[in-house]
Amino acid sequence: MDLLPELVARRAFRSMAPDALAETQVNRLLEAATLAPSCSNNQPWRIIAVAGETLPALREALTESNKWATRAPLIVVFATKPSLDCRLDAGRDYAYFDLGQAAMALQLQATREGLYAHPIAGYSPARAAKAVGLPEDFVALALVIIGKPGDSGLLNESQLEREKSPRQRKPIGEVAFRDRWQQV
Repeated sequence: MDLLPELVARRAFRSMAPDALAETQVNRLLEAATLAPSCSNNQPWRIIAVAGETLPALREALTESNKWATRAPLIVVFATKPSLDCRLDAGRDYAYFDLGQAAMALQLQATREGLYAHPIAGYSPARAAKAVGLPEDFVALALVIIGKPGDSGLLNESQLEREKSPRQRKPIGEVAFRDRWQQV
């Protein structure tokens, strides 16, 4: 059985064109995210697609190492709060898992449509939350930077190296086991 082409092709590229995305395309990305599975169908995600007047303020929340993302025409904020989803024993707040599934669904749809979708953790959560008006009891867990392929000449040397290098993944035996945990 072959892997899904979108899984194989998906990569966190940084060289994005500033060209706006069609509203219908943004709507498809959001719909893909909302089709992700969730515990008891709680759908704990809150997803904010930022492409308009809020975009400059959200860009200001990015860390210096993610300034490349200021060229992207769309930044999607993935937020949740644990009480929106199953709260299980041993501190298993399932909202975070379900939010991740929604983010991956969006990334796979973006890849299918020939877009780059790059999730980042390098931003000020407080500034991002303020920019999009997120209530205080929510966590802005991740941002996904989205755009069409663009000019890699705008990247710094380190970013360009990562952009053009082969995709690196840990060996499967280091991260996936069968039947029992194995020490690596």
